Amino acid sequence: MTAREYIDSPPPGWFVLDVMQRELDGQDWVALLIDTDPDDLHARRSARQCWVNIPGQHKTRDTACDALEVMLLGTEADDNT
Repeated sequence: MTAREYIDSPPPGWFVLDVMQRELDGQDWVALLIDTDPDDLHARRSARQCWVNIPGQHKTRDTACDALEVMLLGTEADDNT
């Protein structure tokens, strides 16, 4: 089994597939992103994936998702400058 690598900022244009705790008993969260629109996965197309650290400590999935959304919006704003 290959060890997962985690990055600190999402690649532009990638899609969030899921958000989960990094460890079962922790408050660190990560997001699984893919480079293909999930709606296009029904075709025989492979997708690259990456794991992105969500900054901060979060007790719930909802607060981790909120933090991820803020991070993604910041990434989009950086791309538009």
